[in-house]
Amino acid sequence: MSNETGATGSKSVVKIPSTIRLLLEQIGQFADAHGVSAYAVGGCVRDWLLGIPDSLDLDVAVEGQGIVVARAIGHVLGGSLTVHEQFGTASLQLTGRRGGRVDFASCRKETYARPAAYPKVIAGTMHDDLFRRDFSVNAMAVALRPGQFGRLVDPFHGARDLGRQVLRVLHDRSFLDDPSRLLRGVRFAQRFGLRWERRTTAAARAAIAQGALGWLNAGRLRRELDRMCEEPDPVGCLRQLVWLFAR
Repeated sequence: MSNETGATGSKSVVKIPSTIRLLLEQIGQFADAHGVSAYAVGGCVRDWLLGIPDSLDLDVAVEGQGIVVARAIGHVLGGSLTVHEQFGTASLQLTGRRGGRVDFASCRKETYARPAAYPKVIAGTMHDDLFRRDFSVNAMAVALRPGQFGRLVDPFHGARDLGRQVLRVLHDRSFLDDPSRLLRGVRFAQRFGLRWERRTTAAARAAIAQGALGWLNAGRLRRELDRMCEEPDPVGCLRQLVWLFAR
């Protein structure tokens, strides 16, 4: 795939699995009918670029009211819709042949009052929404709007990093803002065979030296450790974690 990434996106077109293409086209059409743009975001985009079959659990970000789009698509396709008004999110559990779950969210921007705090969330653009994510390989989106369907949005060069097998944070304070990214980085690096980029390694070790993992509450820390144990190679994850702690 040729990736021509600019400041706001890419000219590349992502091959979307045929099993979910129609569903995503419908979501894009419903969003467009409501005057907003919808995008598939995050891990599903990374997996499509790697040729990994999709699990049908999809994340969709909307530049506008994501709940409105979720309700519209749920009304037509059926299924069970759970709405969280305070967060601007909704989950649609589809039934029958479609199956799977689609999580909808309004694009948002996050700021952190202090390290490891839960972020303050305000409405944002697609660019804002991608910038708040953990690593470049997870900070990509695919446009669902008719006429742009399948276009890769990659302002932080995640596709390039994926091709080079590099794990890279988006900014130097990333691990201080959210120390759980240290453990997620270990999981992603081990699962996908990624090598830690030099500045990312330096930022991770600096955060560890400041005791950042200790800033997480017990629940968040336990969840990340449980996810690490559920990885295909949990021992490899632990080796990566030990390597990070080594200076």
